[in-house]
Amino acid sequence: MPLEPVIEIISILFIATLIDITIGEPPNRMHPVVMIGRIIKFFTKIIKNASRYRKGKGKGKETFEKVMGSILASGLTVMVGVVVYYVSTQSFYLLGTIFFVIVSSAILKTTFSIRAMDNHIREILVELDKNDLNKARTNLSKIVSRDTRNLSESRILSACIECVAESFVDGILSPLFYYGFLNIPGSMMYRTINTLDSMIAYKDDYYNKLGWMSAKLDTILNAIPARLSSVFLIASIMVCGQDWKNAIKIFKRDYKNTESFNAGIPMSIMAGGLNIRLEKIDHYKLGDMKEQLTSQKCKTSLKITKIATLIFMISFLIPVIIILNYFNWWTILFGI
Repeated sequence: MPLEPVIEIISILFIATLIDITIGEPPNRMHPVVMIGRIIKFFTKIIKNASRYRKGKGKGKETFEKVMGSILASGLTVMVGVVVYYVSTQSFYLLGTIFFVIVSSAILKTTFSIRAMDNHIREILVELDKNDLNKARTNLSKIVSRDTRNLSESRILSACIECVAESFVDGILSPLFYYGFLNIPGSMMYRTINTLDSMIAYKDDYYNKLGWMSAKLDTILNAIPARLSSVFLIASIMVCGQDWKNAIKIFKRDYKNTESFNAGIPMSIMAGGLNIRLEKIDHYKLGDMKEQLTSQKCKTSLKITKIATLIFMISFLIPVIIILNYFNWWTILFGI
């Protein structure tokens, strides 16, 4: 049983995390996820133009968009996985272990983000401290899909905490979960599907059929990580001295209140742990308003997700990598 692959893979994880915490996101012109977004936009436009000029309307047109959207989602995801696998393996065979670790760390970092969400939320809190609601609403609109123009301070804080909780799953836990089983290709394939979901998986008339497969794949891939998140969030809430018993209570009661199959899990736990109510108007209510929504509650939510990430890495991700190494999985995957 070779030890070298597992040392390299764990090293990549820690280096990528260190890059995220100290440097943050790379420039957009160099960001793989931004490049993937441009590819999605390009093919979406082609599909929509082709659909517009097709003869007939109704079900025929909808079927065409659904099929093409499914091909885009599955095809792009596989293509990204193959390219990333090729780049990572060739960096190892042609340039050696050190270069493989450096390249892999840089790529892995682009699939998850701890610091970026922290920065976005703190920018909003700064504006709230200045009583500049308009600027806080504008900053919030960059990270949520809801209409922020008339939100009160408490609604802004609620949206921030909801975003922190949800992004713990799709912005941190899920890409690292798939890294633990399929290394860089798995992490990038997940990020591709998540990007597809965020760009074209809307329920409006324009994207309704085109993004159908993207939404389904994103829901499926987040299903296990979202449910695992409950363990790490509750443990972190306990470590932070928050109400972990209420977190469990509200989770059991309210996690199905959201339309999303997965989002209600981390959000309901966060609402319960902080003893607050999280609410999206005309969509859902999570938790009870035992305590007021404040900037400090928002900062505590950030602390909870950071500690939960650490607990996840130590208690789950690294053991999974070691166990798979015992069965020579990494040797088989990379042909080492």
